[in-house]
Amino acid sequence: MKVVASTLAVLVLCSLSTPSFGAEENGKEKKGGHHHEHKAPHGGCLVAVGEHFAHIEFVLDAATGKLTAFVLDGEAEKAVRIKQKEIKLKIEGLGDKKIELELQAVANVLSGETAGDTSQFEATHEKLKGAKHFDGEIDKIEIKGQKTKDIDFDFPHGNEGGHDHEHKK
Repeated sequence: MKVVASTLAVLVLCSLSTPSFGAEENGKEKKGGHHHEHKAPHGGCLVAVGEHFAHIEFVLDAATGKLTAFVLDGEAEKAVRIKQKEIKLKIEGLGDKKIELELQAVANVLSGETAGDTSQFEATHEKLKGAKHFDGEIDKIEIKGQKTKDIDFDFPHGNEGGHDHEHKK
Protein backbone atom coordinates (compact mmCIF):
# COMPACT_ATOMS: atom_id res chain seq x y z
CA MET A 1 0.00 0.00 0.00
CA LYS A 2 2.89 2.39 0.80
CA VAL A 3 4.36 1.77 -2.69
CA VAL A 4 1.03 2.66 -4.37
CA ALA A 5 0.67 5.83 -2.26
CA SER A 6 4.26 6.89 -3.00
CA THR A 7 3.83 6.26 -6.72
CA LEU A 8 0.56 8.21 -6.75
CA ALA A 9 2.21 11.14 -4.92
CA VAL A 10 5.08 11.26 -7.46
CA LEU A 11 2.64 11.19 -10.39
CA VAL A 12 0.57 14.02 -8.91
CA LEU A 13 3.66 16.16 -8.24
CA CYS A 14 5.02 15.56 -11.75
CA SER A 15 1.73 16.54 -13.35
CA LEU A 16 1.66 19.75 -11.31
CA SER A 17 5.14 20.80 -12.44
CA THR A 18 4.65 20.00 -16.14
CA PRO A 19 3.25 22.91 -18.16
CA SER A 20 -0.02 22.11 -19.86
CA PHE A 21 -1.09 23.01 -23.39
CA GLY A 22 -1.27 26.79 -23.71
CA ALA A 23 0.08 27.33 -20.19
CA GLU A 24 2.41 30.07 -19.05
CA GLU A 25 6.08 29.09 -19.14
CA ASN A 26 8.95 31.19 -17.80
CA GLY A 27 6.67 34.19 -17.43
CA LYS A 28 5.64 34.17 -21.10
CA GLU A 29 2.18 33.13 -22.22
CA LYS A 30 2.26 30.54 -24.96
CA LYS A 31 0.21 31.63 -27.97
CA GLY A 32 -1.84 29.04 -29.78
CA GLY A 33 -0.67 26.31 -27.43
CA HIS A 34 3.07 26.64 -28.12
CA HIS A 35 5.82 29.22 -27.79
CA HIS A 36 8.12 29.70 -30.76
CA GLU A 37 11.20 31.84 -30.34
CA HIS A 38 14.00 32.53 -32.78
CA LYS A 39 17.58 33.11 -31.68
CA ALA A 40 19.85 35.53 -33.51
CA PRO A 41 22.89 33.45 -34.54
CA HIS A 42 25.24 36.47 -34.44
CA GLY A 43 23.76 37.94 -31.24
CA GLY A 44 22.03 40.78 -33.10
CA CYS A 45 18.54 42.15 -33.70
CA LEU A 46 16.14 39.81 -35.55
CA VAL A 47 13.63 41.23 -38.00
CA ALA A 48 10.98 38.86 -39.35
CA VAL A 49 10.12 39.06 -43.05
CA GLY A 50 6.62 37.94 -44.03
CA GLU A 51 4.99 35.40 -41.75
CA HIS A 52 8.43 34.27 -40.56
CA PHE A 53 9.28 33.36 -44.16
CA ALA A 54 12.75 34.74 -43.53
CA HIS A 55 14.67 36.94 -41.09
CA ILE A 56 17.23 39.68 -41.31
CA GLU A 57 19.63 39.95 -38.41
CA PHE A 58 21.22 43.34 -37.78
CA VAL A 59 24.50 43.44 -35.85
CA LEU A 60 25.90 46.82 -34.86
CA ASP A 61 29.52 47.47 -33.96
CA ALA A 62 28.83 50.64 -31.97
CA ALA A 63 32.55 51.42 -31.63
CA THR A 64 33.02 51.80 -35.40
CA GLY A 65 29.43 52.56 -36.48
CA LYS A 66 29.36 49.50 -38.78
CA LEU A 67 25.96 47.86 -39.26
CA THR A 68 25.92 44.35 -40.74
CA ALA A 69 22.80 42.59 -42.01
CA PHE A 70 22.56 38.82 -42.40
CA VAL A 71 19.70 37.36 -44.46
CA LEU A 72 18.46 34.17 -42.80
CA ASP A 73 15.81 31.51 -43.29
CA GLY A 74 12.47 31.37 -41.47
CA GLU A 75 14.01 29.70 -38.43
CA ALA A 76 16.87 32.26 -38.32
CA GLU A 77 19.40 29.44 -38.57
CA LYS A 78 20.76 29.27 -42.14
CA ALA A 79 22.08 31.96 -44.46
CA VAL A 80 19.93 32.78 -47.49
CA ARG A 81 21.59 34.36 -50.52
CA ILE A 82 19.75 37.11 -52.33
CA LYS A 83 20.42 38.83 -55.66
CA GLN A 84 20.39 42.44 -54.39
CA LYS A 85 23.55 44.55 -54.43
CA GLU A 86 22.34 46.63 -51.46
CA ILE A 87 19.67 46.88 -48.79
CA LYS A 88 18.39 50.41 -48.24
CA LEU A 89 17.44 51.47 -44.71
CA LYS A 90 15.85 54.56 -43.25
CA ILE A 91 16.93 55.17 -39.66
CA GLU A 92 15.39 57.55 -37.12
CA GLY A 93 16.15 58.30 -33.50
CA LEU A 94 19.84 59.18 -33.81
CA GLY A 95 19.50 62.94 -34.00
CA ASP A 96 17.10 65.34 -35.62
CA LYS A 97 17.50 64.03 -39.19
CA LYS A 98 16.47 60.73 -40.76
CA ILE A 99 19.47 58.75 -42.02
CA GLU A 100 19.30 56.91 -45.32
CA LEU A 101 21.77 54.06 -45.32
CA GLU A 102 22.73 51.63 -48.09
CA LEU A 103 24.14 48.36 -46.82
CA GLN A 104 26.34 46.96 -49.59
CA ALA A 105 26.55 43.28 -50.53
CA VAL A 106 29.61 41.54 -49.07
CA ALA A 107 31.45 38.84 -51.00
CA ASN A 108 32.76 35.86 -49.05
CA VAL A 109 35.47 33.75 -50.66
CA LEU A 110 34.98 30.91 -48.14
CA SER A 111 31.26 30.47 -48.88
CA GLY A 112 31.49 31.42 -52.57
CA GLU A 113 29.14 34.37 -52.07
CA THR A 114 29.58 37.35 -54.39
CA ALA A 115 28.16 40.87 -54.49
CA GLY A 116 24.73 40.30 -56.02
CA ASP A 117 24.52 36.71 -54.66
CA THR A 118 25.14 36.97 -50.95
CA SER A 119 23.51 36.80 -47.54
CA GLN A 120 25.62 39.54 -45.89
CA PHE A 121 25.41 43.32 -46.27
CA GLU A 122 27.14 46.16 -44.40
CA ALA A 123 27.58 49.91 -44.12
CA THR A 124 29.27 52.29 -41.72
CA HIS A 125 27.83 55.62 -40.57
CA GLU A 126 29.18 58.17 -38.09
CA LYS A 127 25.73 58.52 -36.41
CA LEU A 128 25.72 54.79 -35.56
CA LYS A 129 28.82 55.15 -33.37
CA GLY A 130 27.75 54.62 -29.77
CA ALA A 131 24.12 53.94 -30.78
CA LYS A 132 22.10 51.73 -28.46
CA HIS A 133 18.63 52.22 -29.93
CA PHE A 134 17.06 53.42 -33.18
CA ASP A 135 14.00 52.87 -35.34
CA GLY A 136 14.62 51.41 -38.78
CA GLU A 137 12.76 50.64 -41.97
CA ILE A 138 13.93 48.31 -44.71
CA ASP A 139 12.94 49.88 -48.03
CA LYS A 140 12.49 46.66 -50.01
CA ILE A 141 13.94 43.19 -50.20
CA GLU A 142 13.37 40.10 -52.34
CA ILE A 143 14.04 36.72 -50.75
CA LYS A 144 13.35 33.47 -52.62
CA GLY A 145 11.15 35.31 -55.12
CA GLN A 146 9.02 37.04 -52.49
CA LYS A 147 9.15 40.82 -52.60
CA THR A 148 8.53 42.70 -49.37
CA LYS A 149 8.85 46.40 -48.61
CA ASP A 150 8.54 48.92 -45.78
CA ILE A 151 9.54 46.56 -42.97
CA ASP A 152 9.68 48.55 -39.72
CA PHE A 153 11.78 47.44 -36.76
CA ASP A 154 13.14 48.67 -33.47
CA PHE A 155 16.85 48.19 -32.83
CA PRO A 156 17.83 46.21 -30.74
CA HIS A 157 14.43 44.52 -30.21
CA GLY A 158 13.43 43.67 -33.79
CA ASN A 159 9.81 43.39 -34.90
CA GLU A 160 8.54 40.14 -33.43
CA GLY A 161 6.61 41.76 -30.60
CA GLY A 162 3.24 40.80 -32.04
CA HIS A 163 2.84 43.89 -34.27
CA ASP A 164 2.37 43.88 -38.02
CA HIS A 165 5.33 45.86 -39.30
CA GLU A 166 5.33 45.33 -43.04
CA HIS A 167 3.39 45.82 -46.21
CA LYS A 168 3.73 43.35 -49.11
CA LYS A 169 3.46 44.33 -52.74
